Amino acid sequence: MLKIINFILEKIAVKFNNFKLKKFVDSGFITVEKIIVKLSKLHKMYLSFYEELISLEVEFADISNKDKILHIGCGPLPATAIILAEKTNANITAIDKNPRSVKQANKCVTKQIKTNKINILLSDALNFSYKNYNVIIISQGIKPCKKILENISKNIKNETRLIYRTSTDNSGKLSENDAFLKDFFKIIDIKYHKKNGLLISVLLKKIN
Repeated sequence: MLKIINFILEKIAVKFNNFKLKKFVDSGFITVEKIIVKLSKLHKMYLSFYEELISLEVEFADISNKDKILHIGCGPLPATAIILAEKTNANITAIDKNPRSVKQANKCVTKQIKTNKINILLSDALNFSYKNYNVIIISQGIKPCKKILENISKNIKNETRLIYRTSTDNSGKLSENDAFLKDFFKIIDIKYHKKNGLLISVLLKKIN
């Protein structure tokens, strides 16, 4: 299933309306996660799908073991937290508002990596305190997206680096759907993950 979705993302997605296709892809990954989370032998395969993406984010956001990282929307298979821990040895907090996802994510971390630097919490991004983090990563598909981003912009430090994952408009640039970001943040850089087809990572900083 992952290979099929990856083929769609890399080879076919750019030929269609990305925002219509995105609904299919999102549903596909939700289905994949529900299946794979119960099959621990397949977890490493799932994690490998995100390794290149996260490696690029580490590089362009200059993430190191000195950073305190928050990942919003970790889901039941917290690939971002696990891969970041392996690559940076930084302290990472991952949150999700779904109790079942948090329970499964904690089990996944325990099985996949020996570390005390990953903390999975049940929390709503609209009510979370962001002051202790200097790197924040926001998963694609979190809701309500605009309200969460606005809340973050009001409650982070000036030096905090924010990585926002979202769909591109076939050009690898920010689409009109995410134009609101400019109201809250300064756009520092954008990385187009061609392998993942629809995805870009946008590096943001607070407007002083």
